[in-house]
Amino acid sequence: MRIIAGTARGMRLAPVPPGVRPTSDRVRESLFNALGQFFDGGAVLDLYAGTGSLGIEALSRGIERATFVEKNGRAVATIRENLRRTGFEERAEVVREDAGRALERLREHGRTYNLIFMDPPYRIATTEVEGVLSRLDAILAPGGRVVVERGDAPEEVLLSEKGVTRRYGGTVVTVFDRSDLMMNVAVCPGSFDPITVGHLDVIRRASGVFDHVVVAVGANRVKNPRLSPGDRVRLVEKVTGDLGNVSVEVMDGLLVEFARERGARVIVKGLRAVSDFNSEFEQAQLNQTLEPEVETMFIMAAAKHSFLSSSAVREIANYGGDVSEFIPREILDSVVEAYSGTQPDLERRIKTESKG
Repeated sequence: MRIIAGTARGMRLAPVPPGVRPTSDRVRESLFNALGQFFDGGAVLDLYAGTGSLGIEALSRGIERATFVEKNGRAVATIRENLRRTGFEERAEVVREDAGRALERLREHGRTYNLIFMDPPYRIATTEVEGVLSRLDAILAPGGRVVVERGDAPEEVLLSEKGVTRRYGGTVVTVFDRSDLMMNVAVCPGSFDPITVGHLDVIRRASGVFDHVVVAVGANRVKNPRLSPGDRVRLVEKVTGDLGNVSVEVMDGLLVEFARERGARVIVKGLRAVSDFNSEFEQAQLNQTLEPEVETMFIMAAAKHSFLSSSAVREIANYGGDVSEFIPREILDSVVEAYSGTQPDLERRIKTESKG
């Protein structure tokens, strides 16, 4: 690997450490041709930096300062060596930290960047990448751009097809400007013990309003639910599989912290009746006190679902009653088996149905 252009042109970089997938010289050259050959000052942030080749290339081409974020110790040592070789040590800082935590610290310190690179490892889920991406608008300077490099399947597109995407062999590169990053992310929390047709109705309606909805399945250690959080996640994933902008995660901790970590500005709650309002209003006020930038939005339940609750479904199922009208049909057998008290190899059944 070498620096393609600029003051360090031709400089060879240190060997790539094991487990790190660097951006090839050919992709880097094509990428910078698209971004503009050279820069006049400004700052670059290289997230999931690996060898640091992208940020160092930007420094060579005229970017004034760079921040490299990488949590792999060997990769951090390689970045420092590459900065030494190119003579850019005084113009760079290397942060050994998780990308999400680093972003929080940079935001708190009021840092801004004209160019941000994200080249996450393949093993990182798309939902996690989108969560980090949706938070970058807070540190992106006016007129700045974010470059995301992925090597996943060709059909994968981030952020609902926003940005400009180019393919270089097996590598997909998407360039976003500030308007692309203004993604409306919402969190829809609940125990979903079990998920009902009423829950699913609220989630579907929320998915039509927001760019991305994260369904937060509460761990609920105190309530001692019948199914584990992982099993409940799998059931929710099965019934929301047709909603391309919905993801499902376990939430263990404060709701506002969960929302902030995923770049969500809105918490969506379903209201069945006036009786729900008092407790939900109190929770919304507490959440806004804890995190003023996160709002709560209520979606009124459809009239036909206004009487429906998970606790009622659990009780009916426990006594062998018919819950087929209250539970999405894709998971009906699993729910009946779980909540009627007969649970032979239930985890296997849920996993098998989810794959189907």
